[in-house]
Amino acid sequence: MRIFYAGFLFFLIISMSSCLTYRVVEYTITYSDTFNSGEIIVHYTDIRSSEKEEAKREKDFNELIDLIEKDQFLLDQVEEGVYVKQRQIYEENGQIHGEYTGIFADLTIDRNELKIENEERILLLTLDEGEQIESNGKTLISKHNVLLVWPKDQKVLTFKKTTQNYDAQTHSLIEYYNNWKLR
Repeated sequence: MRIFYAGFLFFLIISMSSCLTYRVVEYTITYSDTFNSGEIIVHYTDIRSSEKEEAKREKDFNELIDLIEKDQFLLDQVEEGVYVKQRQIYEENGQIHGEYTGIFADLTIDRNELKIENEERILLLTLDEGEQIESNGKTLISKHNVLLVWPKDQKVLTFKKTTQNYDAQTHSLIEYYNNWKLR
């Protein structure tokens, strides 16, 4: 079975090579009529750097641009069974946002398979300290885990993870973005 690590792969790529972080990540999963494939949209709000030094923050921003402009991200996604149709970063309300859209056959999020059990779609995720989650399905939250459940025949699944209180430890990249847009 081909597996797509939606969102997590993008985050893993940016976090391993840099100190990029985000306030919110939203997932919208829309299944086809036959439920054997679908489209996923992953949206990141307020992408920032946790680096204290300006030169390192600029390096973080350049690595973010590489994800948008270079082919390696696309090739990584193809290996995971997804075809990325669109990816972008943009400014909104003084914050950098990132988004990509892809199509998939099988879907795994944060290394957990979105599977069907007892006529329900089930996804188990880990919550880091300071994260909150919202969903259009049923949500069960323990200290470190979240169980998301939707009816098997629900076509559109959404959930949003929000990181609380990270502003004091992170730095905006909007200046680098504005300079990049002028190039």
